[in-house]
Amino acid sequence: MRVAVLGAGLQGACVAMELASRGIKVDLYEKNELCVTQASAQNEGKIHLGYVYANDRSLRTARKMIEGAFAFTPLMRRWIGNAVDTLPVSKPFYYAVHKASLLTVDEVESHLASCHAIALENRRNTKTDYFGFDPCVRPARLSDSECDSLLNTRLVSAVFRTPEIAIDPELLATAVRARLSADSRIRCRLGTLVQSAEAMADGVWIESLNGSERTRQKYDHAVNCLWAERLRVDQTAGVEPARPWIYRIKYNLRLRSVRQSQTIPSVTIVLGPFGDIVGYDPKSFYLSWYPVGMRGASSELAPPNWPLAVDENVSIEIRSGIIEGLRAIVPSVAQFSAGNVESCRLKAGIIFAWGESDIDDAGSGLHERHMIGPESHGRYHTIDTGKLTTAPLFANEMADRITHVG
Repeated sequence: MRVAVLGAGLQGACVAMELASRGIKVDLYEKNELCVTQASAQNEGKIHLGYVYANDRSLRTARKMIEGAFAFTPLMRRWIGNAVDTLPVSKPFYYAVHKASLLTVDEVESHLASCHAIALENRRNTKTDYFGFDPCVRPARLSDSECDSLLNTRLVSAVFRTPEIAIDPELLATAVRARLSADSRIRCRLGTLVQSAEAMADGVWIESLNGSERTRQKYDHAVNCLWAERLRVDQTAGVEPARPWIYRIKYNLRLRSVRQSQTIPSVTIVLGPFGDIVGYDPKSFYLSWYPVGMRGASSELAPPNWPLAVDENVSIEIRSGIIEGLRAIVPSVAQFSAGNVESCRLKAGIIFAWGESDIDDAGSGLHERHMIGPESHGRYHTIDTGKLTTAPLFANEMADRITHVG
């Protein structure tokens, strides 16, 4: 059997690694010159426990995220071995409820308690392996004095300590690329743009372009794991999107400080267009402030050619805006003054989600990420990853489907 996997982000890489582990030959298509370089490597690397999806009152998103989080480490360990244990892991996250939050403190606290109950339920059925942390620790509200020591309580109503963690996505990408290149069953077709997919009863034809060379090959199965181009290629295979969608481009910062800092917390500010801070180690940080970093939105079949790199003036504007936005809430961010920063990289990633309005709308579909995962149309398959957290889970499920069909 030979399978085409379209897109070598984390989702496509996981599908390729799992199929190869089952003895299946894979052609992994990627338009860039390296695998796992785009959205998969440009995010905060959070292994979600459902907490941020407090506006999905059905808890379906929380359940899906927790299921993905419990599967993440065991599956990655199966594919990249002990390299999973070398990945930098953040300190557990604080969740800060902004005074302009879409939800009240009581609503957020109730949601955190529900996520904790779901995690306990999952632990009864699954061995826990969460990068050395216990995902079933109950979130706890900080005292007023603890809040004052961390955050600006003029802007924050309450803070909760949680067991949720993040891993450094850039180093995860490095480990995955090494695994892909070492596997003789995986052929990485780099610099190759997928043009179309034509599904037949006995296989799928994939047409691609590498430079000026156009190629058409037939596979037993094809799995569309593309990100910005997934809907476009789905359409060539006769698969139309079932509901409205939105692409967004968001810029964030990767900082490395000159001095170690133990005082800057890993924190997510909820619920609305706010931001995150992640400390992967005492010197390495991710910073995101949505009102400044979100620079474009589109509901076209494929997003426009947004620049992932911007000119120096715009870069300075975004960098300073992110730091100032976060510093207003987390005063210790002031440590990132010019003389204390070894490097400061502005990075960008494209976000895809189902929904029409932005996250400042309580009714937006962006607050739900449960209608995701693999979808099969005969031998043509397409995967909406949803979040980094669920990529290994969906890869395993996809491999089960393919090996069952043969």
